[in-house]
Amino acid sequence: MPPLPGDLPWTTPAYLLIDGVSAPYLVTHLRNWGNPAHCLYSNTRWHELADISPCLISVPTADDPLLLHFLENAAHEWGYLLFSHATKQSLCDHWRNLLTVEDPGGVQVMPRIADPAVMHPLFSLAEQASSGRWFGPVSHVCLPDAMQGMWLRHQCPADVRTHPLKRYRFTEQEFTALGEVEFRRSVLNLTRHMQAAFPGYAASGTARQRLQLIDQIARQAYDLGFTCEQQMTLYANVQGYLAGQAMTDHPDIFDLLTNPSSGTHLSRVLRAAKLAEDRATPQQGRPS
Repeated sequence: MPPLPGDLPWTTPAYLLIDGVSAPYLVTHLRNWGNPAHCLYSNTRWHELADISPCLISVPTADDPLLLHFLENAAHEWGYLLFSHATKQSLCDHWRNLLTVEDPGGVQVMPRIADPAVMHPLFSLAEQASSGRWFGPVSHVCLPDAMQGMWLRHQCPADVRTHPLKRYRFTEQEFTALGEVEFRRSVLNLTRHMQAAFPGYAASGTARQRLQLIDQIARQAYDLGFTCEQQMTLYANVQGYLAGQAMTDHPDIFDLLTNPSSGTHLSRVLRAAKLAEDRATPQQGRPS
């Protein structure tokens, strides 16, 4: 990830909103840095899950040690940076209000409000509509995007910067946008799997190029009907074992992956992965 943009509004109080699911160790070791932190699950019905709670953490300066640690690991997308003149209580009230929202049908769901991938499309749609929706009292946000290798920024229009504490309901457009987020999360998980199981796969490229290649593999798998994460992982294993060989050079594997009459999606991709493993050289690795 590149450095933070140079023109962020550091004259405005800054905070990190950290996702406890993505970075549980960071949340549990906040005392090592000494930054004032607010566990958003405190004083809620989820208080017993404090170890995975989203946390709002004060960042006093641009060279704060905790912020620097966050930036060193920005590609992990542990959370994002936000700026606001509101009181800490107002900020906590706003984010706690978003811990549960309703889907378009009125069913309560828990969005991962500290996950940059989840919040980017929501902030983006609000910004396009000149709305303060999702921003509340927050004026600026800066979110890491490991897929694109860049920082994404959103700004709340000053004239709509309000924070009414009311139950949010996803619009159909917002809910559709979040569907792509789930696929994106699968790609990131798949990238970590391939790095561990096949460290030599596409090793000559940059981390971003490798991520883009895994994204292509995941979309190929999805287009072939391998839509769940387990099936995508097995499809990627085939690619890892073949180590760049064309799939068409292995007609039996190619047929299993492309011919629906050969069995269920899971049975076909399992068989294909086993065949590819049997043909792999020792240097191509084995999944752990």
